[in-house]
Amino acid sequence: MTANLKRTMTPTRLRIFCSLFFIVAVVALLGPISCSRAIGQRSGESTSEDGHGNRVDLLRASGPTPSPLPCPGCWNPSTASENFDWLTPPALPPDWLATNALGPPPLWVTSDSGRPMPPADTAPNALFIDDPAVASDKLLDGWFLDFFEDCCVRLTFRHNFNLEASDVDSNLGFDGGVLELSTDGGNTFEDILSAGGSFVMGGYNRTIATDRGSPIAGRQAWSGNSNGYITTVVNVPTIQKQGRLRWRMASDTSGGNEGWRVDSLYMTWCVGMGTPCPSPTPSPTATPTPTPPPRASCPQYTITEGAGTIVPGSTDTGNHCVWCSTLITLPFPFVLYNQAFNAVNVTSSGRLAFVCDNEPDGYRERCLPASPYNCGYDFTIFALWYEWGTLTYPEGCSTWANGCGIFTSISGTAPNRVFNIEWHVIDRKDSIQTGNFEVRLYENDPNQRFDVVYGHSQKKPFTPPVAGVQGPPEFFTQDFCNVPAPQNSSLIYQLEPCATPTPTPTPTATATPRATPRQRPIPHPRPLPP
Repeated sequence: MTANLKRTMTPTRLRIFCSLFFIVAVVALLGPISCSRAIGQRSGESTSEDGHGNRVDLLRASGPTPSPLPCPGCWNPSTASENFDWLTPPALPPDWLATNALGPPPLWVTSDSGRPMPPADTAPNALFIDDPAVASDKLLDGWFLDFFEDCCVRLTFRHNFNLEASDVDSNLGFDGGVLELSTDGGNTFEDILSAGGSFVMGGYNRTIATDRGSPIAGRQAWSGNSNGYITTVVNVPTIQKQGRLRWRMASDTSGGNEGWRVDSLYMTWCVGMGTPCPSPTPSPTATPTPTPPPRASCPQYTITEGAGTIVPGSTDTGNHCVWCSTLITLPFPFVLYNQAFNAVNVTSSGRLAFVCDNEPDGYRERCLPASPYNCGYDFTIFALWYEWGTLTYPEGCSTWANGCGIFTSISGTAPNRVFNIEWHVIDRKDSIQTGNFEVRLYENDPNQRFDVVYGHSQKKPFTPPVAGVQGPPEFFTQDFCNVPAPQNSSLIYQLEPCATPTPTPTPTATATPRATPRQRPIPHPRPLPP
């Protein structure tokens, strides 16, 4: 995606090579053969430090595939992500540039506290800019883009804004934020829509007034109050030269508000000409799965440190495999994103799938929100998504008296029980490397609580894991991605209560300025050399 990404073989040459190889194979009566990467191979990676002092994968292919690629036009579906949590506020990622074209400081920064609440989509950090009561034009130039010979670029990010807007006209904004794109290396910028992009969801919601001196007067923008983090998905136009993304906040000459926070950037694209590879058609399976429930209406899960320890599982679920799942019945209805479930698929890859079984997809772990495979990842707990196995190899499985597998137990008494689901796993690539972690589901908890408890893992840093929870569209909370898992720690997930709107007595109510949020640094998706 980023500049200076070189390839030794173009997609056209690669297709010719594959075609010739196929002809030779047929002549040799060896059957049809197609070119694909070997299972376990990873394409070029680049990293950047995260908040734990580890390295974060900012650019990697979607991973190995267990069968030949069905669409040779897209040899390398790729991703980049950034959550700013590896930075120390107010620092920005390397090569990101914050400037004020108009108005006083502060500039864009990273922040871990303040308003608008919550301060981050994934704790602790997010990008932040204030909304002052004077005219300003505050620019943040972020990721460099270079999609020559690539296509089908899609950007997803989460943002939380409370910017001055009309209380009477819901279509009118006074201060607002926009996304802009440069196609000449950052010399000039235009609105993402004017550049040929389009919003899939979470697009602009207001038009900026033309009589208050705003630098973006008359333009569509994000304005008003988002009431927490929302998801924006945008199709980015093809860029033949080096491009760059810019987040821009502009205010007018009177009135201000809390500001704008941006977090959880995620970009996907296809390296090489062609349409992105479609999800494979799942084979018929007898494993029952619950019917997908309706979309949740309440906010995201929050994560806090806990003090719990692993409660040993005593009942073997029968899961002893790689890239597989087992449907188990829950001892009580468990509520996730306001939907009750009586059963769950426990997967050897470290996931709890309440709606749809996506195995075998344990080899394509990726940052949240995870795109569909056999089906969507709606209502999934990612305890520690990785290429684990629960096979009974003695090298690693002798760590536990009951060996490898997924085991359950129940703590407490009704109506306040806790259902414990414990993993004893080995690294698929090296059975000596082990992992031990657990999810604890709480009965009748008002905040729909569940815990993820990590024991001691002895795992080499092949491809680091993913952890978090994903609900219906637009709802997900990522704990970490592509960084080593924590050791001997406990995390509490709780759903934020639904906010009850305060009735407005008159249509002339004015926004009340609030404390300025602390600002956070911004990550850079340009890959570093592997």
